[in-house]
Amino acid sequence: MGLNICLFLSGVLFICDGLHVLGPSDPLIVELGGSVMLPCYVEAPLPLEELEVEWKGADSGTLVHLFQDGESRPEAQNQAYSGRASFFTEEVERGNFSLLLTNLTTKDAGIYNCSVYSQQETGQTSVEIKEIEYLIVTGGHVVSAYVGEDITMNCSVDSHIPPEKLDEVSWKKVDQQIQVLIFLNGEVQPESTHERYADRVELFSREEIQKGNFSFRLKDLRTEDKGQYICEAFFGEFADNTTVEVQQLGFSSMHTGILLLCIIAFVVPVVLGYPAYVSLKRNDNSKRALAVQYTLVCCSNIALCLAFILWGVIEGFLTEAATCSAINLLRILFLFWIAPYLDTFKAILQRFIKRSAITLEYAVIAAFAYSGFIVRLWHNYQQTKNIVRLGIIIVLLSLPFLLCINIFVQGLTKIFKQEQTNYILTELINGARGCYVVLTYGVNISKLVLFILPFLEMIFVYFRCQCLFNRGSRVLIRMSVLLILEIVCASSSVYIHYDLLDTLDFRKERDGLTCLAAYLYVLTGMLLFKVVIDDYGLFSRRPHSNRTRQVVESSTVTGTQRTSGHAIVYMLGAVGLSCVNSVALAVELILKARNGERTVNDLRVILVPFECIFPIGCLVLQISAFCKYNLQTRHRL
Repeated sequence: MGLNICLFLSGVLFICDGLHVLGPSDPLIVELGGSVMLPCYVEAPLPLEELEVEWKGADSGTLVHLFQDGESRPEAQNQAYSGRASFFTEEVERGNFSLLLTNLTTKDAGIYNCSVYSQQETGQTSVEIKEIEYLIVTGGHVVSAYVGEDITMNCSVDSHIPPEKLDEVSWKKVDQQIQVLIFLNGEVQPESTHERYADRVELFSREEIQKGNFSFRLKDLRTEDKGQYICEAFFGEFADNTTVEVQQLGFSSMHTGILLLCIIAFVVPVVLGYPAYVSLKRNDNSKRALAVQYTLVCCSNIALCLAFILWGVIEGFLTEAATCSAINLLRILFLFWIAPYLDTFKAILQRFIKRSAITLEYAVIAAFAYSGFIVRLWHNYQQTKNIVRLGIIIVLLSLPFLLCINIFVQGLTKIFKQEQTNYILTELINGARGCYVVLTYGVNISKLVLFILPFLEMIFVYFRCQCLFNRGSRVLIRMSVLLILEIVCASSSVYIHYDLLDTLDFRKERDGLTCLAAYLYVLTGMLLFKVVIDDYGLFSRRPHSNRTRQVVESSTVTGTQRTSGHAIVYMLGAVGLSCVNSVALAVELILKARNGERTVNDLRVILVPFECIFPIGCLVLQISAFCKYNLQTRHRL
C-alpha cells in the first residue's frame, strides 16, 4: 500500500512539473538599433505534433511571435514587431525556440515570456532586456537670417544616461574646423571657444541641458558665420551628430550703410577729381575752387573712416578696422600738408599741419596697429609676472602718448626745433616695438642687433656725426648715409615681423603688421628728412639765417609748390587712394556675404601698400626739391 502511494505522488509531481524550458540566467543589455537573441530551449527535442511556442511581453501581454501547427504565424503578432522578430523554424525540432529581435528601440526594454505547449505539457521561461544603451543626436535644420540678428542652432541629445554625465558635447564650424562651444565634465568650457565666437555663444539654462537640449544661441550674426555647423555627442564607444546650416545671410541696415559710404567715397573723388586738378594747374585759389578741394579731401576720407568703423563693429575685426579708419582720417592732414593751397589757411593752422601731419599719423597708426600686442603682453605678464615684459608694456604705452603731447604742444607754438624731438621719439618707438617682437617670439641675438640700428641712426643724426664727416663733405654723401641706414632699418623690421609673427597667434595678422611696419618706416624717413631741413646748417659751408631756412623749408615741404609733380602726388592721395580703399572694402563686404568667408585675411595687406605710394611720392618730391635748391645755392656761391 505504501509503495503504491509513493508511485502516485511521484507521478503527480512529474505532471505538475511539466516541461523544463531554459533561458538566460542574467538580464540582457543591448544597444539601440542593434539586434539581440532571446534564448529559449529545452534539453530534449519535442514532437512537432501539437507543439506551440508563444513569445509575449510580460507586462503588456503583447504577442511578439507565435509558432503553431509546424509554422510561424506572423499575422497573429503585434504590428510593432512585424519584420523584426525572427523565429528559426529549422531549429524547433532540436528544441531551440530562441527569438531574434532586430532594430531595437527604447520601447523594446522589458521582460519577455517564452511559453512552450506540447501535448499535455507546458513550460515557460523569462528573458529580460534590462537596458538599451543609446545615444541619439537630433535637430539638424537650415537657418536663414539677417546679419546682426540672434539665431538658435538646435541640437537635442537623447541617451540612456543623464546629459550632464556625457563625455563631451561639442559644436564646431565644419568648413574651418573652428571650435564654437564645448560641454565637458558637466560644464561649458568657455576657454575652448574660438575668439571669433567669444562672448557671442551661449547654451540654454541648466534645466534645459538636463533635458538633453544642447541648442545654443549665436548673437550678433556676422557674414563670416555662414556655413555648416556640427553638433557631436560622445559617451564611451557611442557617438552621434547632427548638422545645422546657416545659409546665405542678407545684409543688415549697417551693411547697407557701409556700402553707401563706400559709394560716396568712390563717387566724390571721381566727380570732383578733374575740376580739382584743373584748379591746381591754373593756380586757382578762389572760394569755389577751394570748396571743391576741401570737399574732395574731407568728404571721401571721412566717409571711409566711418565705413571702416562700422565694419569693425559688425564684423569684429576691431584692430584692423581701427587702423584702416585712422589711415583714412589722418590722410586729410597729410593731403593738406602737401596741398599747393596750404598757404591759404590761417597761420596757426598752417603751422600745426606742417609740424604735426606726419608725426600724428605715425603715432596714431602705431598705437592702433600694436594695441593687440600690448593686450597680449599684459596677459602674459599677469601669468608670468615678468618684469622685463612689464617694462616693455610701459614703454609701448608711454612713447606714443609722449609723441602726441609733443605734437600738439609744439604744433601750436612757435618752438622751432621740434623736429628732432619728434624724430627721436619715433625712433624710440621703432626700436621698442621691434625689441618686443623679438623678445616675445624668438630671442635671437642676431635679430635683436638689427633693432639697435634705429638707435644708431638716431645718435648719428643727433650728434651730427662730426666724427665721420668734416664740413667740406658733400650733402649728397651725408644724405646717402642716412638713407642707407633708414633702408636697412626698414628692411630688418619688415623681415623680423614677417619671420617672427609666423605663429599660431599672429599668423592672420602677420602680413598686415608687416605692411604697417614698412609704412611706419616710410613716415620715419619723412621725419628724418624734416630733421635734415631743420638742421640745414649741418650740410652747408656756412650757417643759414632764419630767412634762408624758411626758403629751404618752403621749397621742400611742398606747402607752396604748384609743380606738376606735386599736383600728381596730391591727386594720387585725394582720388586714387579713396577709390582703392572704397572698392576694396565694398568687394570684401559683398564677397563675404555671399561666400561666408573672407576673401583677404587682412584688408591692410591691400590698403597699406597703396598707402605707402603716397608718402613715398611726397618724400621723393622733398628730396628732389632739396637737392635742386642745394645745388643752385652752391652754384651761386
